[in-house]
Amino acid sequence: MRLTATVPATAANLGPGFDCFGLALDLCNEVAFDADVEPNVTWEGEGAGELPTDGSDLVSRAIAATAARFGREAPAGAIHGVNRIPLERGLGSSAAAAVAGVSLANAVLRLGLEATGVLELASEIEGHPDNAAAAVFGGFTMVVDGATVARFDPDPDLRPALFVPADARVSTEEARRALPATVPHADAASNAGHAALTAVALLHEPGLLVRAMRDRLHEDVRLSLVPAVREVFDGIREAGLAACVSGSGPSLLAFERDDVVTPEPAEGWRIVRVPVRAEGVDIREG
Repeated sequence: MRLTATVPATAANLGPGFDCFGLALDLCNEVAFDADVEPNVTWEGEGAGELPTDGSDLVSRAIAATAARFGREAPAGAIHGVNRIPLERGLGSSAAAAVAGVSLANAVLRLGLEATGVLELASEIEGHPDNAAAAVFGGFTMVVDGATVARFDPDPDLRPALFVPADARVSTEEARRALPATVPHADAASNAGHAALTAVALLHEPGLLVRAMRDRLHEDVRLSLVPAVREVFDGIREAGLAACVSGSGPSLLAFERDDVVTPEPAEGWRIVRVPVRAEGVDIREG
């Protein structure tokens, strides 16, 4: 039996929706599990030369953790990943791995988990639910915790453009450690209002995104970790496009418009234009 999990990249936070908003993007990893061959782990694409092949990778650990949660042995088989999501760039590569592992274990062991069950387990394994929610459900998601999520189809006119640096990386753990333990009341109130407006803009009024997508809780701190990213971010905003740090960065997410010229990325950057992906994780046989 051979099963393949297709899992999308995700942009979390979307500016003011810190630890709550997520957007699935049509840039997908494919992870195949083959129960009929000798167990091994192989990778191609993004991170192929650095991801572990000894079973300590996140996909393998998610499969084992899911099996253990139900008192089962982890299924033996070969794992082969085709990775298109860059590592440590704020595009949900860890969430994609966790979601792939839980979903494959669910299918192989016939555990009968619904989507919310997959999200709960993947969130526990990965550490937080915002990326995992969008990876499981697709579209635009709002998540309160691993068990409470709302999914929406965003406005079809959205034109996401990812600004991805070739070399700069920021781990989620590093980005979270840099955040202050407390924030001023005015900043929290500002984010609440801008998050609400961002949701409206994403769903119905993309023209509001430039004004809506403003954050006062995390982006300045994260941009300060990589000054070169701050320069690119400011350039996108100055051109008149809505932009945010994708997840913990350093990638940036902008929304292009016909009436605004998208600035050319600096040397060492590339623009990846991908539509929103309506579907979340998909498992197919064969």
